[in-house]
Amino acid sequence: MSGLAVIQSLALGPADRLLVLLPHPDDESVAAGGLLQHALAVGSQLLVVFFTDGDNNPWAQRASELRWRIGPSDRARFAARRRGEVRAALGQLGVPLESVRFLGFPDQGTTDLLLRGNEVAFRAVLDAIGTWRPTVVGGPSLLDLHPDHSALAVVAELALAALGETRGVRRRVRYLVHNPQLRSRVDKGSLVLPLSEAQQRRKKAAIACHKTQLVLRGSWLLSFAAGDETYYLDESPFGLEQHPVVGCWREGSSVAIEVASAEHVRAFGRRTLCLAGRGARVLGCTVELPWRGGRVTARDPRSGRLVGEGEFRGARGRGTVLLPGGLVPPGSTMFAKVEHAHGFFDEAGWKFLRPAAPSGEEK
Repeated sequence: MSGLAVIQSLALGPADRLLVLLPHPDDESVAAGGLLQHALAVGSQLLVVFFTDGDNNPWAQRASELRWRIGPSDRARFAARRRGEVRAALGQLGVPLESVRFLGFPDQGTTDLLLRGNEVAFRAVLDAIGTWRPTVVGGPSLLDLHPDHSALAVVAELALAALGETRGVRRRVRYLVHNPQLRSRVDKGSLVLPLSEAQQRRKKAAIACHKTQLVLRGSWLLSFAAGDETYYLDESPFGLEQHPVVGCWREGSSVAIEVASAEHVRAFGRRTLCLAGRGARVLGCTVELPWRGGRVTARDPRSGRLVGEGEFRGARGRGTVLLPGGLVPPGSTMFAKVEHAHGFFDEAGWKFLRPAAPSGEEK
């Protein structure tokens, strides 16, 4: 752990309204089982929102149902089963079902919804925040390596940016599930929620309700109940420094994005730079990076049509991508990641693109 870390206590009170955004059933227990117990114990009002039903988890379904072929009806049945598991888990944590909302978006489809600027998904998260009017919003980190987790983090950030000063949120806290390197660190901005032995037992009992997930990952999931919970006021400085999207600046009428991508067992093969955000309109494009430097094309993820041409100055995922400046307009809220053709997990998740400065200024 970092010896320079500033560790704060994550404490709520009876005046707080907590909203917890969760990509899948089981995240409520694994990532936030202690936080939910703490909120209820101190009298905070609570809303728990599940973005997906976890229906597209084929290996867990095969292992738990002892079947190989999985069709649409099988996935629908699995979604219902996972909703049943999460209701039981929430019961162990003491969360009343009237405090729970299921949005039902496609499992393993959050990145696609984000890149395509899906208004239904965006409005669902925006409305949850806007109507609940939370004082504290909990959700996944941009740096989580699971694509659903990191993409939901982007959707949440875009919704909060759209609400602006009207949102009333005094604290945004993030949790990490799928990023062992960052989870082993405590950085500046870390928030530690101490859990009593009784809270750890209830959290373990809640995780144990997710029987379909325990078949393949039981010991790993249960390990989350063995200690305190850690949240983050800001994204990990170490994680941002190591991110493959290094910086962004302007060169004349173009925007330059520096990348330094690496191959991993979990993420390898052809690389695509993904941009997603909002300004006066929905923004986003994908740029396939060539093995060597040369011409690149930016495409609209919704239609596949060409939206701009540029240049990659570099090789093997390291270098500078030059794109038309309109793809990252001034005043927009933009995020970027490098996606690999192979491997389920990401290399690093998403990163906020700070407003592009003119060439020569600090990136």
